[in-house]
Amino acid sequence: MNDEEYYAKRKSRSVPKELAFTEVEFRQRLDAVRKVMDKKGLDALLITHYPNVGYLSGLQTFGSGWYMCMLVPREGEPVLHIGHLEFANALLTSWVADIRGVRWAAGGEAEGFVEIVKERKLEEKRIGLELGRSGLSLRFFEGLKRGLPNATFIDASDVVVEPRMIKSPAELGYMRQAAAITKKGLDAALSVTRAGVTDNKIAATLSETLIREGSEFFSMQPSVATGHRSGIVHATYKRTALKQGDTVILEFGAAYERYSSAIYHTIAIGQPSPDVVKQAAVLNDALAVLFGAVRPGRTVHDVAREVSVALEELWPEPAVYGYSIGSGAPPTWCEDSCYIREGVELELKPGMTFHSPIGELIPGAPGVGFSETWAVTETGCEVLTKHDTNLTVVDA
Repeated sequence: MNDEEYYAKRKSRSVPKELAFTEVEFRQRLDAVRKVMDKKGLDALLITHYPNVGYLSGLQTFGSGWYMCMLVPREGEPVLHIGHLEFANALLTSWVADIRGVRWAAGGEAEGFVEIVKERKLEEKRIGLELGRSGLSLRFFEGLKRGLPNATFIDASDVVVEPRMIKSPAELGYMRQAAAITKKGLDAALSVTRAGVTDNKIAATLSETLIREGSEFFSMQPSVATGHRSGIVHATYKRTALKQGDTVILEFGAAYERYSSAIYHTIAIGQPSPDVVKQAAVLNDALAVLFGAVRPGRTVHDVAREVSVALEELWPEPAVYGYSIGSGAPPTWCEDSCYIREGVELELKPGMTFHSPIGELIPGAPGVGFSETWAVTETGCEVLTKHDTNLTVVDA
């Protein structure tokens, strides 16, 4: 069976579509991306960063590390070129009609894609590549350059990111549903957290609750750190029993149609030290300042500056107070399109969504941190994961 017969057989039976959005909304996204392409003078865009592929095509898969490339020409229909293990997932979840496969582990991704580019008469055009995003391998890039010597390649890493930052009402609806599940996860975690319990037990409770309540596979695995490891960023569960005097750092978020809403929270085992109490109070005050500062028309810098002032007691130097969040896939829910920090002059607009984990983490010291996931509205800020962000204290 040759490749043509192989993929024809897989397309021969009708597969009910499971689109997360209407085709109309996907085409609106395509139009928005093409407007950015126009500003950059691009004739075509090659999308290899999975979250961007998913945003435009609808593709949903946890195989985000495998090869995939979506061709978006300035005119005409897009093409989704994908490894054959994910070919059926594309048939199931993508609205794109022209889906083509490449055999897993057989190589030839670049050569096959070059033929698609030539088929569309784009081999001498200005082609955008996501040079600054994951997904574009050096081997694939070199193969494109060999196969398309007369093309002009342009860095287009932010072309999809620009329209993706503004969430539609349907996207915000999914984030609200994810937030509701995330809050149930926090309630469940708090109910089992006490001295003697392991961090694995808390992580298992989080995972089980989120999945039972409707979450899909997570974009980032639930993180639970305690003891001397609670002060280390991205340390997580490792069979560690909780003891009096510890803090427990939780970070987790449910995923709904690939949209995540995350929470970062701290639990003290027994009476916390005065330092922990003070840090928790300052961090929560800073979150309140952030939410009060958010309004459409203000810049990211404006908001970050106010938060910096609120945190001067803990952090004499400005830091990052949040990042864009929305659709994603393992290993992260971070959209990597905007960070809340001084010097970023991006104007806040309704529909932008962020996660703001603000914490005092020093290796060897009890970690403390809190967050919410929030959206810019027409009048200010909607906290999607709204919950009690005060330090939780449980009996030792």
